[in-house]
Amino acid sequence: MSRDPAPQRPHQQVFAFLFCSLDGYHEGPGGELGWGVYDEEFFEWNLRQTREVGALLLGRRTYEHFAEVWPSADAAQRLPDIAAFMNAVPKTVVTSSGSVTPWEGTRVTDGSDLDAEVVRLRGESAGDVAVFGSSGLTVSLLERGLVDELRILVHPVLLGSGRSLFAGLKDRVDLTARAVTVFRSGNVLLRYRPPGRAGSRRG
Repeated sequence: MSRDPAPQRPHQQVFAFLFCSLDGYHEGPGGELGWGVYDEEFFEWNLRQTREVGALLLGRRTYEHFAEVWPSADAAQRLPDIAAFMNAVPKTVVTSSGSVTPWEGTRVTDGSDLDAEVVRLRGESAGDVAVFGSSGLTVSLLERGLVDELRILVHPVLLGSGRSLFAGLKDRVDLTARAVTVFRSGNVLLRYRPPGRAGSRRG
């Protein structure tokens, strides 16, 4: 008698969630990050987003910022659910330096083989693999066709100058538009699907 095959795990999506000003800057002219518009509606949406995530893939600067903010007593008091998620979720930080601020559940990689790293995370993660912030890392992943979805939160702010969201991107990337979410604050969430590599997409 033939036996049914074992159920296959779904292919985990890799998505990048970034924010920018209306004129396309990820950081202010002095590296400032505090100009974003965040309210209760956004935090409720972001909490729902975290429930999709089984692992984080982060650049060094974003990781160090998160490692300072999320283990703090202040974060636990203000945003207990998101802080609990950030502290518990497995984190992989990409850095050429082997030394990072200690944080529970963190693995360090030098980024020399991002393709293999993404394959590993897709295979091990219980949910989607999320890149939060980390615009430079997102550019590297886009150039290798390793991003399944871009989620860009555009704030109703004009900075005039700063660091471009996709600074360093060498080639044109044509995107397919997906859902748009407008928040009461004026924030707009844009979702796009990059082309990726043949066979790398989830159905």
